[in-house]
Amino acid sequence: MPIPNFTWILPRPRRNRYKGGFPLHFEKKLIELLKPSGYILHPFGGMAEYGIKVDITPEADPDVFADGHNLPFKDNTFSLVVCDPPYDKEHALKLYGSRPAIYGRYIAEAVRVCKPGGYVVSYHWALTPRPSGTAYRYRIFIAGRVWHRPRVACVFQKDTLDMEETKERARKGG
Repeated sequence: MPIPNFTWILPRPRRNRYKGGFPLHFEKKLIELLKPSGYILHPFGGMAEYGIKVDITPEADPDVFADGHNLPFKDNTFSLVVCDPPYDKEHALKLYGSRPAIYGRYIAEAVRVCKPGGYVVSYHWALTPRPSGTAYRYRIFIAGRVWHRPRVACVFQKDTLDMEETKERARKGG
């Protein structure tokens, strides 16, 4: 089955002009599309408009001061987890004074804290691979102002079966 693709042309920058902020209306449109039924988490989102904001940058004024690679939350807590880390080593150091984000580590953490049936969004300037334990649901291509690199939000849905159920079904051959 083909993955649905959307293109959103959104104004940029946001009023706060924070260097890592989403374009105007991105979060609102994402919530309208996915309709999360519970808590929203932004592991790299001190400046997010919705949900619990986690960040290692004090200037972002996060709700929780923590690293997106090691989230201080229980498994299966959030209905929507939106990951918007620094995209490469240069941006991490130049813009935030931090070490680079490691996709495999932070996306696994996002899946861990996401509820079964919930969504994990990877917001990046490149298509990102599907994390283990999820299905690819949507690709959203986001364009903003001229001479600004487009972004893509890869939307993954966490499997509804937990590991024990999956092992049991495999054992029974179905």
